[in-house]
Amino acid sequence: MQIFYLLFIFFHVELAIGLISVDLTHTIKSTNPVFPGLTPFNFTETRTSWSQDDSKMYYFKAKNTFITDEHFGTHIDAPYHGSNTSWTIEQIPFERLVSIQALIVDVSEKSERNANYPIEIEDLNEEAMKGATGYFVLLFYTGKSRFWPNQKDFAGGHTREELAFPGLSPQLASYLTTKYSGKLVGVGIDTLSIDPGSSKHFQAHRTLFEKNIYVLENVAALNLVLEHLKNQPQTFFAFDVLPMKIEGGTGAPCRLVARLEDSRRTGGKWFGFLIFCLVISTIGIALKAVYDLKYNPTKNFN
Repeated sequence: MQIFYLLFIFFHVELAIGLISVDLTHTIKSTNPVFPGLTPFNFTETRTSWSQDDSKMYYFKAKNTFITDEHFGTHIDAPYHGSNTSWTIEQIPFERLVSIQALIVDVSEKSERNANYPIEIEDLNEEAMKGATGYFVLLFYTGKSRFWPNQKDFAGGHTREELAFPGLSPQLASYLTTKYSGKLVGVGIDTLSIDPGSSKHFQAHRTLFEKNIYVLENVAALNLVLEHLKNQPQTFFAFDVLPMKIEGGTGAPCRLVARLEDSRRTGGKWFGFLIFCLVISTIGIALKAVYDLKYNPTKNFN
């Protein structure tokens, strides 16, 4: 049975060769843009040292202690962040975070013309959204991520009054929760907030959170995914959201991963399948021959 298991692993790896992964996460640094009033990232203690083991060999040790806000850098907003009856971070079901689908909505041209562009219902590609076969996330690409980590160019400024970046209109948030709440589990954007910078009361946040739809903010590298998908037949791609599992958390830094099919390497799938079949057939013939030699010694093999 072990040989068949190993062959399955080999075959699975061959299939995986046809995939590429894109990290949609900004590296956390103290110089990252931050929403006014939140605690930025800071190492409160950095320790490095050299020690000796029993054999007098020296080895290196390093340790950092940091403080930051839950909503710093590329992060997830738990629905509890704006709805006291909704999920905290650790309560979000795992199946709504890993191996789900994602679709990018490109509003970069309109965002270029309007710093606080309110993303509207008409910006959706609802024909593409019909292709969702399970839980999915909508990711809005405004183009603002190209200014990261410059606070002024990315966010408009350092104070609430200066903030300027696109976000969902209240009408769009309401529409999404009404029409797609059965499958839509999250909404992401490449800006500081899912609400426009000019928003005062975070209506999009509140509307989504009431339906336990989480929010992803400061999403990175969506332009790379769009570039990859422009010559691809599919629009959805596999997506993983990997947040810190904080008990009672209203948000958490997280790693976002897009898993894309690489059409240039899909031939490896069929090659791997053919090799798998050939190996299985060869093993089957060999096992049959061994069986006959042991239990049917008089059998004519000519």
